Amino acid sequence: MILILVSLASTKIRVAAASAALAAAAAALAACGSDDGGGSTSVAATTGVTADIAESVAGPDAEVTQIVPDGASPHDFELSAQDRQALEEADLVVANGSGLEAGIPLDELDTPTWELTEHTAGRGDDPHVWMDPTRVAAAIASLADALGEADPEHADAYRRRARGYVRELRALDREIADAVAAVPPVDRELVTSHDSLGYFADRYGLGVAATAFPATGAEAEASAARLRDVERTVRATGVPAVFAQEGDDPEALRVVAEEAGVEVEYGLLVESPGSAGSYEEMLRRDAELIADSLRPRR
Repeated sequence: MILILVSLASTKIRVAAASAALAAAAAALAACGSDDGGGSTSVAATTGVTADIAESVAGPDAEVTQIVPDGASPHDFELSAQDRQALEEADLVVANGSGLEAGIPLDELDTPTWELTEHTAGRGDDPHVWMDPTRVAAAIASLADALGEADPEHADAYRRRARGYVRELRALDREIADAVAAVPPVDRELVTSHDSLGYFADRYGLGVAATAFPATGAEAEASAARLRDVERTVRATGVPAVFAQEGDDPEALRVVAEEAGVEVEYGLLVESPGSAGSYEEMLRRDAELIADSLRPRR
């Protein structure tokens, strides 16, 4: 009788152990399925702006890697071997295009590539299209489609997030317009270090009176003749301030400002969100800086 009881107890132990093993295996399979479905798609974005835009649509379903670090100029950035590998191994490359990323051979990549400037009307050869959020909003649906092609399982989620992001960008556009509206039309003239605010100016009724650096990039030097022209423009327009883009040499505008007796406003964010933390906040800060600086003092 004792032997029978021991045998029954052993059988129960074996059954319990087998059940536990099956449960553990099922849990492991479920976990693998979850990991396989979330964030397994890789996206390589060229700049801080394109990375933030891509992340807003990708959400948790794709991992976005930024190639050009914040603070570095995309005009003359040179790829490392690791950067090139990230671009080649990505499921999708998200770029600005129109020559902004001059050091990144986008046309040589086998990776599917989505370029912002291919999906919105541009101003000649000016690549700074993201400075108008309505142009970005118009291109977002195509970005969602590109992500969906790279990751069909989450195509609906990409499109859903894209619609929400477009609403956010349209609200931001209204907010910026309201900020600039506080500046009298006669005072809406910009003098900047770098020729990068054309789209912003067109959208919000501003004029770009002069720039210290040519359009070829922040690395170019401002000539003495060009600085004299900028100074004359500052005096003629009566602007109260000139704006130095983050990453540009502020010395050129400092000389102009001292000669003309105006202020230099530093920290204009254009080619990366930097301390603003996001593309939307970058535009919001720029609008506030411009409006506060140009608004007449009482």
